[in-house]
Amino acid sequence: MPRPAAHAPDRFIAIVGEIVGSEWSPPSVPNWPVNFTRTAADRALTVYPDRKNSRIIFTTASLAAPDRRCHAKYTPDLAGHDDIDSWLADGDLDAVADALGVVARRLIDQPLPEPGAPHLDPVGREMEQLAKHAQELARLSAQFAAGLIRGEPVADKASRIRALAEQTEQTATRVDELRGLATDQTAGRS
Repeated sequence: MPRPAAHAPDRFIAIVGEIVGSEWSPPSVPNWPVNFTRTAADRALTVYPDRKNSRIIFTTASLAAPDRRCHAKYTPDLAGHDDIDSWLADGDLDAVADALGVVARRLIDQPLPEPGAPHLDPVGREMEQLAKHAQELARLSAQFAAGLIRGEPVADKASRIRALAEQTEQTATRVDELRGLATDQTAGRS
């Protein structure tokens, strides 16, 4: 008999707890969103299902300044499940633990944005960040192309472009979420 979606956080908390380790305190109440904290590092890790887009959203933030945060997502294969809740309740979470671990560790290792002047418009703030990412991607891409032409090593630049492209995708996802736009184009990707 399938377990109700309300119990899904218990299984997910166990998987994420193994990923982040004992330095992180698990949530005291197993409800969505799931919140892990690491007081010594001034960090919180929040995980919750995005039911509209059938994916898992990961957010890391400063405990002291929660507006300093970064986002990541994981889109599972829901084959055999009606929705993200049934996948969380009955899916083989152990089979995707490595992939979830990569997403969580990359996010945790990512530095949080520097505090700035408060921005009253969250969409505007994320759009500014998106514009900065686009400018940096253009600069790195030009350097990459120049290195190719000159016959220089380009692997490091390609790696930096890939990492920045992932951050750009996360920021773009956040912009779409804040605007309330569906992002069906990302379904099936993680």
